[in-house]
Amino acid sequence: MTEAIAKKRTIGEMSTDARILINYLEGHLKGTGTFVSYGELNAAIGGRDVQGEARGILSTARRHFEREHAAILECVMSEGVKRTDEPIGIGVSQRRHIRQGAKRAVGRMVNAANGSEMLNDDKILFHTELSLLGAIVQFTTSKAEKLIAGKLKTNGSHEIPTKETLRLFAEKT
Repeated sequence: MTEAIAKKRTIGEMSTDARILINYLEGHLKGTGTFVSYGELNAAIGGRDVQGEARGILSTARRHFEREHAAILECVMSEGVKRTDEPIGIGVSQRRHIRQGAKRAVGRMVNAANGSEMLNDDKILFHTELSLLGAIVQFTTSKAEKLIAGKLKTNGSHEIPTKETLRLFAEKT
């Protein structure tokens, strides 16, 4: 029992490598459009790979930097991290990621369920998940984006409450 307690690790403070990356980002990402390569970040923490084993450390440093500097750090695939002031790009990128993930999950669920027999309660859960994921896919299309944008043009460009957004989709189907 005491051996298990001794192995348990608590995260009470930020790691040294995370603080080093934060300092590096603060020193090198001064303005919009500035860029730091993954190679530079790897070197800053002694050669550890921020795209592999030290990915979590970079995530911690990014979150801290964004929070403390009211900034947006965007990952440039296989290259590095760029500072931007484009909040719209984050929404578009994240929506695309969510849509792809939901579509992938539906496909995987259907493939796994083919030929298997489920109890009634399991069928209900299965179809609940499929329905929720299907709704996510439908709410994240470019057609849905245009529908909401049209509504925003008529209401003065303010965020639409969720209930009203759902009503908008129900009216269009």
